[in-house]
Amino acid sequence: MSRAVRSVVWSVGLALSVAGAGCAHMIENRAITTFAKNLEAQNLEGLKVASSDDFNKRALRTATALEDIKILRIPDGKTSIMNVEKVSETKKRVTVQVGEDKKEVFYELTLDDSGKWVIDDIYLKQKKKGIEAYKSVTEQMDLLLTVREFLDAWNHGDREQVLSVATPKLRTALEELPPPFLAQVTRQVTSNKPASGKFRPSASMDEKLAVVRLPRKSGETVLSMELRKGKWQVADIAILCKDEEEKLPSVLNLAHAVNRCVGFLAAYQADDKTRLETLCENDFFQGSLSFADLSQARLPDPHLPEHELQVRLRGNRADFTLRSEAEFIQIDMQREPDITSDALPAYVVSDVTIYEVDTKQEKRLSALFTAQGMLEVFVDALSHRKLDQIKHCSTRDFSSRVWDKMSEATVPSMPLEGFDSPEVEYVSATFQGALTKIEVRQGGRPYTYLLRDERGKFLVDDVQWQVTGVPASVKSTLEILIPIQDFAAGITLGRNAEQQEQALDLIRGNCTNDFNRMVWSQSDFVPNSGMSADTFLQAPVKSMAFGDKEVVVNFGDQKYGAKVTLRHEYDRYIVDDIMLIAGPEESQRLALRQTLRTQLANGKARGPQTVVQASFSPKEDPQVERAVHQTSEETDDISPAAFNPPRELEPEDAEPLDPFADEFQQEP
Repeated sequence: MSRAVRSVVWSVGLALSVAGAGCAHMIENRAITTFAKNLEAQNLEGLKVASSDDFNKRALRTATALEDIKILRIPDGKTSIMNVEKVSETKKRVTVQVGEDKKEVFYELTLDDSGKWVIDDIYLKQKKKGIEAYKSVTEQMDLLLTVREFLDAWNHGDREQVLSVATPKLRTALEELPPPFLAQVTRQVTSNKPASGKFRPSASMDEKLAVVRLPRKSGETVLSMELRKGKWQVADIAILCKDEEEKLPSVLNLAHAVNRCVGFLAAYQADDKTRLETLCENDFFQGSLSFADLSQARLPDPHLPEHELQVRLRGNRADFTLRSEAEFIQIDMQREPDITSDALPAYVVSDVTIYEVDTKQEKRLSALFTAQGMLEVFVDALSHRKLDQIKHCSTRDFSSRVWDKMSEATVPSMPLEGFDSPEVEYVSATFQGALTKIEVRQGGRPYTYLLRDERGKFLVDDVQWQVTGVPASVKSTLEILIPIQDFAAGITLGRNAEQQEQALDLIRGNCTNDFNRMVWSQSDFVPNSGMSADTFLQAPVKSMAFGDKEVVVNFGDQKYGAKVTLRHEYDRYIVDDIMLIAGPEESQRLALRQTLRTQLANGKARGPQTVVQASFSPKEDPQVERAVHQTSEETDDISPAAFNPPRELEPEDAEPLDPFADEFQQEP
């Protein structure tokens, strides 16, 4: 005989002691005895006859009620009726002591329609955390049977049965779920039963709330219950375990997150920006979706006919994965702070990532749309050479290595003509995590813009181009050209007698230690205005050759141009020497460093007081023919010979200066 049955049988079948009451309580004794005998015989129908209608409906309404009543652990042992309290003409409360510990049990009796006294409820004393309270068997059985009904509905029932056991708040959230996902949730909650398969819940309850714990193979399922209008309903469900795949902190939160996700997909498909603004994190919407052409990135149908939906709740995050054969999509959501204690959980989309199975390509919507918007601003700024805007759209690396070293005066000297048109035709986009590559055609030429995620923004980090002879990277190309053009700007400034200090500072800052030691540190002016090297450096860039800590840049061609050698010092490349080219013959080429050094050593270096302009004359082909020096004293006598030295530098009593004489060391 079970412990619960023995408890009831002993309470009525073993010589009832009625303390000082004699046979006055025969009616109460008969009612309790009848109930106990039917419980001992496991006679559910007999129990229903010995009980009130309310007790039957709430505590005995299922075929498993006899099994579930054992869970309550009704005390057993010798039973004595201590007191009978007449509550009303149709209600009595009987106080009973059970066993050697004399545990108190209360029976409530009621008079049924036939005039017979029957059991209406039983109260058991419970103690938890030092607090004693009497718990109603009716309420506890009602709770346990509701849990069984919940498990049956979620395990075998249809959609309406699944929803019927939930509170209005949980039901509303579950009703909106896609049917396949609701079925997925019910399977997850009811699976992984203990190996014994027995129903062994433990419950804690107060007047209106209860928490029921159901063992699983690993961990437990926790049901949060609410008593509404006399009926227990499931308010939330959690799966607590160590397995991250199985763990589920809250079905209610999960349902709200999924519904917001499905709502996002529907608004995205409909291109409903107003609705999207309410469903997305502000930075994600304003920085990406608000101005985007959503047709450029397709997302799944909100009914998910081709995708399997998986969700993980992590604190205030909800991570969604939508899988199909061709792709899987990750939707990141964040829970917004609750405005009130009873507010529904509100999740907003913070980003979306698309992984293509065939191409193994990763696309982030924030990258796609933010990068595209940033690129449009960058392209427009570059076409107009607006340095401040260019810097605003560039990464710190691109700015520090290139744009910060330019000025409004030097930027026109860079080979950026291919970017003059702000109109671009988008060809394709490739996503590699924090790097986004956008291929375009601009001005009829192909370019690839590289954008990187930096401090939450996608900024232009480089541009790849197809220009013969130079690196495929615009950043690498300009980084080499900047010190050359700054050097040229210093030479140009050196023609002004009042700007010698500024000119030398600019030249020295872009030359190697050897070049400075041999030439620029030996003079407090720009000697012979640097042999008009700046004019030769205006020729188009022809090629760049990279060696070990050395780069050689060729300008122009064999008839006119320059060959610049740069060396790596102070973490950058700077000018070490320049070969000026005025023709194909060796005699028409001049090594600038050696030439200026010799002029300084021979005392033939002159300041800019008489030199006012250096210029070159292009032919129609359009090669530049020669560079000439004009003097303020003899502007009518200009020699057409290449590298003809300025006449004021040739006093009659001095040996004429021939920069291409054999005594000068030439570049091999």
